[in-house]
Amino acid sequence: MAPHIVNAYYNPRENHIYFPAGILQKPFYDANFPLALNYGGIGVVVGHEIAHAFDRQGSKFDAKGNLRQWWSESTRVDFEKNSECLVRQYGNYTVLGKNIDGQLTLSENIADNGGIKAAYRVRFNLYRESQLPT
Repeated sequence: MAPHIVNAYYNPRENHIYFPAGILQKPFYDANFPLALNYGGIGVVVGHEIAHAFDRQGSKFDAKGNLRQWWSESTRVDFEKNSECLVRQYGNYTVLGKNIDGQLTLSENIADNGGIKAAYRVRFNLYRESQLPT
């Protein structure tokens, strides 16, 4: 991917996340932004890409990128059970008059939720409310 492209991705065969330089600019990141804003921008993107290592596709590749199912059967069953909540949630959304297919968008929905949760946790682990910039 060319460095100017505004994108990021996870490659399960290499177990790496990639961030071309193009994404390291507004609105995702700016050295002059308050840290909390950067966590909410690029931090969510980083968390999103990492979360892909733990979705259905990521479960098929081990830490070295080898094609190998590394989840236990009980982990897989729990994942499928817990995923149904997101499938139902997103399946109830309508965009431009069309219903979202929560199953079709599941991998991205998991990654989005994981990215937001990760960035939120980092922000609160690093800063107490009284330490936030005003």
